[in-house]
Amino acid sequence: MNLTIQTLFSDPMIVNAVIDRVLQTRQDRIYWQQYGRFVETKTRVFKTYLGTVTGVVAGSIIGKNDQKPIRERRSLGSGYTEIAYLGDRYQMDIERLSQLQDILDKFNAANTADQRTILNEIIDFIYDDYRQVLLAPHKRMDIIVGELLMTGKATVHLADNKENIELLDVDLPFKFLTPEAAAKSKFVTYLQQELEKLKAKYGVFQKMIMSRGTFVKNIIGSSEFGDKFKMQLSANEMYLSTGLISSALASNIFTGIGLPAIEIKEDYVETQNGENVQIYADDHITLLRSDNVLRMRHHRPYVMTDPVPGRNYSQSEGQMSICNYRDEEGRYMEYTAEWIPEFIAPNKIVNIDLSTMNV
Repeated sequence: MNLTIQTLFSDPMIVNAVIDRVLQTRQDRIYWQQYGRFVETKTRVFKTYLGTVTGVVAGSIIGKNDQKPIRERRSLGSGYTEIAYLGDRYQMDIERLSQLQDILDKFNAANTADQRTILNEIIDFIYDDYRQVLLAPHKRMDIIVGELLMTGKATVHLADNKENIELLDVDLPFKFLTPEAAAKSKFVTYLQQELEKLKAKYGVFQKMIMSRGTFVKNIIGSSEFGDKFKMQLSANEMYLSTGLISSALASNIFTGIGLPAIEIKEDYVETQNGENVQIYADDHITLLRSDNVLRMRHHRPYVMTDPVPGRNYSQSEGQMSICNYRDEEGRYMEYTAEWIPEFIAPNKIVNIDLSTMNV
């Protein structure tokens, strides 16, 4: 077996082996997968339900000889969603390609028995190149899902994409609460009162997610929190005067009085220009009944059905296509994905916008 850089990146067995290793050993956390999984859609524009029947209406009790009352099926709000197009092209560094060529030369000069060991060395070398490509669309969806969860809106501007991908604009029909400034000093009481009002229509919420900054400023920073709950804390936990209290402790206190558990989010994603973006916005609290709130809908990219002549394409999760090719300007690795997050029942998610309270 003789390998060149071209045949290496064109061999489906080797490329798939690298992709499988990246997926199996991936340590980089994909944040959006906490809230859902991939589900295929056969069309780029598809109908999506804005709400689902999550419970069954109690049946009517009737007399032995009475007629059954006619009931209408509970209607579901609906709309249309279009798949988003994702793609990037990475130019491979000449020095790195030269190092790869040295390993290939060693592979080609080795006997058959030693080639298997050297092939593993080759896969280890190009592992990181594929890791970056395979993670890129996931990281974009991390940002989008985080924005949607915390604000109900997500927008991707042309300036956010080196390849000038068309902008994405999503607006979800969350239930929004906007507490007034007067609620700041009695925020825990405000939460208790509002959740009691919401219970009849929205049921019981399992958790409330918020950024670390929101937790510090609006939960433990609330004068009511210290006044109301410091008697429940042991001597080793009495850090309220300095603002030092764990989110686990605060969560235990909240669940003890019938409020949802607190889940602190402090995740970041690095953008293409090297800046770290905070995924979960400050001054927002989102109430969830469970983590299962979305499906990442994916569609087979057009390039997989009508490939560019001379290029070989491999496929990863979510029908993402990966291709490596050479032209007169260099060697490139690129991906194409067609994904969009579809929230299952956004009209059952409640978002508290604290910007009006913190003016």
